[in-house]
Amino acid sequence: MNKWVILVLSLILMATIIIEAVIFLRIFRFPFVQITFLGATHSLTHWIGWIGTLYIAFSTPLQPIVKRKAPKRLKAMLNIHMAGNMLAVLLVSIHFAHQVTRPLSSYPDLGTGVVLYAVMVLLVATGMAMYSGKVTRFSKQTRFLHPGFALTFYSVIIVHILQGVAII
Repeated sequence: MNKWVILVLSLILMATIIIEAVIFLRIFRFPFVQITFLGATHSLTHWIGWIGTLYIAFSTPLQPIVKRKAPKRLKAMLNIHMAGNMLAVLLVSIHFAHQVTRPLSSYPDLGTGVVLYAVMVLLVATGMAMYSGKVTRFSKQTRFLHPGFALTFYSVIIVHILQGVAII
């Protein structure tokens, strides 16, 4: 286990917790700015959430591919996978905190968003548990849960997006 990776992951996790707390306590909020990109107009925090989600969605499948096709690169890819996904979780957390703390007059429907965020947190928790090696007693369960949460993440994000664009 690389101590530098643990340090970086710990710093990203602490930053995520602090930034979320600052937003939840309404000490700081990103300004409401509408940004149009490829014909879609969303707020800055929505685009931040999109960036984080798209990173997770496209980088996560690379991990098992590298594991099978290039096992010599697995350790480096694992470090990139974890650090990149933790940064993506930070971005998604900013979006989630802003959504949850919106004024009542413009409060969103949080149904799939809450489920999606919970699944993402469980995905991170099982990934960290697998990497740390602290759960060797439950390694079979953890190895089952982590990909299961990844599949759940993909399923819920699809429904969340379809709801967001009013298809369902």
